[in-house]
Amino acid sequence: MKLSNLSGKTIAVMVASGFDEATFIAIQRAMMDAGAKLKVVSREAGLTNAWNGAGWGMSYPADSTLSNALAIDYDALIVPTGQRHIDVLKNEPHAKRVLGAFLRVDAPVLLQGDAVQLLSLFDGGEARDIAGDGVQTPVIDRNLVTISSPSEDLTEIVALDQAMSAVASEDCAA
Repeated sequence: MKLSNLSGKTIAVMVASGFDEATFIAIQRAMMDAGAKLKVVSREAGLTNAWNGAGWGMSYPADSTLSNALAIDYDALIVPTGQRHIDVLKNEPHAKRVLGAFLRVDAPVLLQGDAVQLLSLFDGGEARDIAGDGVQTPVIDRNLVTISSPSEDLTEIVALDQAMSAVASEDCAA
């Protein structure tokens, strides 16, 4: 899969312990293949733990904590699926601040599966065009990409790449 608009970009993946490990690994691989720099922004300092099916998975190093993260330091944001970590992020003011900053300026954001619930934290979030339950194709609303559950072929990452292209076009027009 060709993801030329992600090449050389710094992409934040926002997590708290309990994010879906298989999805996270697929995102890591796609970003490495695209030549993007994936940075883990976590509620936890040091290590954050993935959830792997029925139990805790591997621990992953956080590049930054949510309390120190600024949206301006990243070109796009990905929030992977995983109800355990979404339940934590919903109650984390810094997660709302970071996601809100991306949404305010129409920077590219990908919300996978359970992460779509985070839009309910924002005024007007429910008015966005988002993927409904069972929809296996990504829905793009300006620079917001949502999918009801991660796809095996990562079509949502291709959609994020397209959103990055739209940002590049807007920058050239300005």
